[in-house]
Amino acid sequence: MITAVLEVRYACGLVLTDHVVIQASGRLTLSPRLSALLGTLEKTERRTSIRVKLDGVTYRAECKPAGEYVLGSKLSIGERWLCKLQLLESPTAAQRRLNGRFAHMLSAWALIGACYIVQSTKTWGARAVIETALLCVASVSLFVIGHLCLSDSHESSQ
Repeated sequence: MITAVLEVRYACGLVLTDHVVIQASGRLTLSPRLSALLGTLEKTERRTSIRVKLDGVTYRAECKPAGEYVLGSKLSIGERWLCKLQLLESPTAAQRRLNGRFAHMLSAWALIGACYIVQSTKTWGARAVIETALLCVASVSLFVIGHLCLSDSHESSQ
């Protein structure tokens, strides 16, 4: 018997994670609490995936008609990368705040760079003007992006 982590994802965005026991036959033994919860959710929600993570490797889990779960095949490299990319699509509130702070920091550095170019340029040419303008545009853009990441509009919609 081996202990692993089961992850069940639903179309509504719900992700359930719990520990399960893998029998030698590949059958998964779920806790009574998890079995009852999954049975209830099957009536109202559409399940998108069931995965088992064992020693850093992710496997599919297959649901048999009798409500029994069995360890399936290993996820391909493409599927693993797709899962990681999907995490970027819907960041948590903490990740959004960190992204906003990072964008504000980059905005400040772009503004500092523009000021440095203005102070250090002795002869103004097209290159100095374009660099200064691009840094100012980047600074304002990053400031707006950071502001959007830090706003509460995302949290109220969830």
